[in-house]
Amino acid sequence: MAAVEVFSLNSNFRKFEGRIRRTAMPVLRYLGKENCYLEIYLVPDKKMRFLNKKFRGKDKTADVLSFNEQKNFIYPPSRKRRLGEIYLNLPLIRRQANGDFEAALVRLLIHGFLHLLGYTHNRKNDRIKMEKQEAKLLRLLNRSTH
Repeated sequence: MAAVEVFSLNSNFRKFEGRIRRTAMPVLRYLGKENCYLEIYLVPDKKMRFLNKKFRGKDKTADVLSFNEQKNFIYPPSRKRRLGEIYLNLPLIRRQANGDFEAALVRLLIHGFLHLLGYTHNRKNDRIKMEKQEAKLLRLLNRSTH
């Protein structure tokens, strides 16, 4: 069974941890990632800007960042495969959401997952593939919550 840990870097974000975890689990199952471990961080603008500048060379904030697990990093023994980390910038997501914060949050969580799985949107064909998979996962989640 997959394991998802959600960490809030601001106490105001803790109320979203359960929703994020409940969203992540069926997505992982659908993608066939049953035996894996994923960390999700809920962060403020300032932290996201720092991460974006340090790791991507972009001196601006971002709504979501994904980082694959480093190769050759020494972790405690585990039978679960480490997928990586997803960082969600809750204040920016709220500002961009046009009133539907929950939907925007779920969409960006899925977007982060797909980056960890190798999807990109640098080229038009890659973007189309990623958008199709995002739409498929959103439909899956909508069916499972109704």
